[in-house]
Amino acid sequence: MSRAVLTSFEEYQKERVKFVQTIAELARQPQNIEALQAAGVMGLLRPLLLDNVSSIQQSAALALARLASYSAEIAEAIVSNQVLPQLIDSLSKQNRFYKKAAAYVLKSVAKHSEHLAQCVIDAGALDALVVSEIAKHTPELADRIANNAGTLRVLTGNLADRDFELRQHSCTCLANIAKHNEDLAQKVAGADLFPKIVDRCLKEEGKERLQRQAALCLKEIAGQSISLARMVSDVGGVSCVVDYLNKAPGAAKLHAIMTLGFISGFDQDLAKNVVQCKGHIALVNSLREVKEDHIKAAAAWSLGQIGRHSVELARDLAEQDVLRELLVVYMGADEKGDLKNKAKRALRSIIQQCQEMDALQPLLESAPEKIVKHVVAQMAIILKNKPTLKKDFAEKGCLKRLQEIHAPPESKLQSSINEINDLFPPEVVQHYSPDYINTLIKKVEELHQHPE
Repeated sequence: MSRAVLTSFEEYQKERVKFVQTIAELARQPQNIEALQAAGVMGLLRPLLLDNVSSIQQSAALALARLASYSAEIAEAIVSNQVLPQLIDSLSKQNRFYKKAAAYVLKSVAKHSEHLAQCVIDAGALDALVVSEIAKHTPELADRIANNAGTLRVLTGNLADRDFELRQHSCTCLANIAKHNEDLAQKVAGADLFPKIVDRCLKEEGKERLQRQAALCLKEIAGQSISLARMVSDVGGVSCVVDYLNKAPGAAKLHAIMTLGFISGFDQDLAKNVVQCKGHIALVNSLREVKEDHIKAAAAWSLGQIGRHSVELARDLAEQDVLRELLVVYMGADEKGDLKNKAKRALRSIIQQCQEMDALQPLLESAPEKIVKHVVAQMAIILKNKPTLKKDFAEKGCLKRLQEIHAPPESKLQSSINEINDLFPPEVVQHYSPDYINTLIKKVEELHQHPE
């Protein structure tokens, strides 16, 4: 081949590289998308997917992915231009870098709607890097993936792969399948998921996104039924989730927090296992440390799920000063926010099981009436069952504090106060009444006015 001919081809290749890289870069900016589309960029990129230079193929796929991600309309255009079969054919033939770029296009198309996800399935895309965007839409699409021969086994097999990104995508996909219902979660759990998702994903320190998606998958499975929660617990999942929760930064804690809450909520034995693994301590620390309200709300909810089962579990929480911590969160939360609601429910659940008077006393001093009514009602139950505590109750100022509360006469709070007052002699109750000194002074004055 003459030098002139070779030079012409080299120049042509350089221009193709320059063009496709420029388009991929321009597609990063949303303000450029409409202009690119109007210029007919789709028709120019499509043939470059078949270019004999791999870097051009990859850049073309990357540009298409960024365009597809922008809107459903562009994704529809990609489908109508018959790009999907071309991409799917390449998934089994090209190098892994191009496969990832092609999968990125398919994911960007599938994410917009159930219809577009169905188009991707119809085109034959069931690659691990793609199906997570398909499975998330509906149980029907997730079931189609789960019932595809070997797909779940491939996905769970990927959890042991050396490629961290492949493991991450597989965790996400399995989570998106499991989240829809118990049957799909059972299929995921039964596809050789354990212990790989724990040992090769959740425990993989230094790989935050992989660990987060593994925690997400465990959350979606554990939340579906008591049998699945037990399965996660039986493979050592609880202790690993607790360990991850202790080390995860800020927002990354959410899935682990909710996993512990789901597991704890099903029954007392599972909640005990969470406590034995020191999950309650990790949850309290999260409640104290995180700044995001929605994560605090999840931690409050999870603590309530533990404490609502039994006196013993409520005592375990009381020993960690959970009631005081929840009250601080409740008092500082927005009046109509989810955090306020979750903290209130957790307080009520734990208070109704708590038999530790020392844990309840601080709430009597500082909690608002919406919380105090539960505290006083529980104190009444405790004092009825343990009369020996009455002396300590009075000496620590609790009886005096009750007399200072001005509750509506027919309210639940006043009814509970009356129940406690009835456990003491009338003169003792009178002694601790706010107007007791004034009553004494009045009697002394009457004696001076009417001496015998």
